[in-house]
Amino acid sequence: MKLSINMAMTLDGKVVRPDGRWYGLTSSDDKTQMDIYRSQSDAVLIGKNSIINDNPIVKIRAVPNALNPRPVILVRKGTLPPDKHVFEESDHIPLVICTKSNLKEIKTSLENKAEIFALDSDDIDPKKVTGILKRKGYKNVLLEGGPKLNFSFLEADLVDRIYLTIVPYIIGKTGLAGIADHNSELPNFDKNGWVLKDHFTKRNEIFLVYEKS
Repeated sequence: MKLSINMAMTLDGKVVRPDGRWYGLTSSDDKTQMDIYRSQSDAVLIGKNSIINDNPIVKIRAVPNALNPRPVILVRKGTLPPDKHVFEESDHIPLVICTKSNLKEIKTSLENKAEIFALDSDDIDPKKVTGILKRKGYKNVLLEGGPKLNFSFLEADLVDRIYLTIVPYIIGKTGLAGIADHNSELPNFDKNGWVLKDHFTKRNEIFLVYEKS
């Protein structure tokens, strides 16, 4: 199974606006390219915060006749409102992966909206998540989570590819996250390099594709 991260980043390395959300940073070209990446995937991983803050639409609109990937939502604490786009507009019933501590809460609010799988722990272990997806037969998984979720999968050495869009803005504010965010660095970050496999431009944006070396 191959796991890819897809993110957009400003010229000064930020992936969110000053209010912590991403809206308005990317163009229609980037949204089209995101649909192309989704069309090449059979599952898309999304974190709870992304669902709550951005309420993404996971259906592919820019690639005719493409099969939509299955949404897989990771929820470590609490639950999700059942009226979010991911539960109302997906071609597939979403898979919600939670912990043993919030299973009851998830079942109460989402039992008729999602397939629910609880890990035997109180945290979301990226290796257990990828194990579940492999057993379900998924071959190409796209991670569309936030910086903290990206970090957890990078730290576990589970990411094979990074799709990165450089958008033409400079925010300048300190403390805003990059594509991976944590209070410690990734181990051996300067020894585990990435290989640039593709790059192209569309108007004012640069699209980069890196793969694990």
